[in-house]
Amino acid sequence: MNFPKNQFFTLLTYILLLLLGSVLNMLSVTGSIYFIILTLGALVATGLMMYLVKLNGPNDFEEKTDLNHNLQWIILGTIGAIALQYGVGFIDQLIFHTSTHSENTMQLLLMVKPYPYYFLYVLICAPIMEEIVFRRIFFANMIKPTNIYIAAIISALLFAFMHQDTRFIVYVAMGLWFSFIYYKSKNIYASAGSHILMNAIVLILGTI
Repeated sequence: MNFPKNQFFTLLTYILLLLLGSVLNMLSVTGSIYFIILTLGALVATGLMMYLVKLNGPNDFEEKTDLNHNLQWIILGTIGAIALQYGVGFIDQLIFHTSTHSENTMQLLLMVKPYPYYFLYVLICAPIMEEIVFRRIFFANMIKPTNIYIAAIISALLFAFMHQDTRFIVYVAMGLWFSFIYYKSKNIYASAGSHILMNAIVLILGTI
């Protein structure tokens, strides 16, 4: 499978998973069956996308990195993401009077409480898929035709728009930060690991 086809099928897999919820709603599937199907679909999609990344091989700036290197960037990425999220969120609230709570996070908390297995989708699958799509496909591919700054901004805007949250600026900042972690760590799973840990910490804090 060549590079363009590989990335096309990666993006198609992600889009089909996003459409799965709408299809289930059209079929009037609700409750635990709805969330079980979504979770299983996310696990399959994530596994397929990771397999396609492996087939793809390294892109222009990726390198083979060891565990110690990746852990350092994951820790840095997590700390920076949390600090940036609360810092930008505070500024956003002061200037634009937006809520300090993310609607997206609150909705996720409401869904995972009665269906705890849905945490697999929210905490593991979603961050991995988002990093592969918004950082490895959009950000990495737009560097050459534009430059690293424009590529990061465009991918961050797409990332923020996809979340459909009132705290748009916070999600843009998150998108820029994870692009930085990916580019500097040279490993998509370093940014994915940071994304996973950040989501976990934010969701845990949201339940307190």
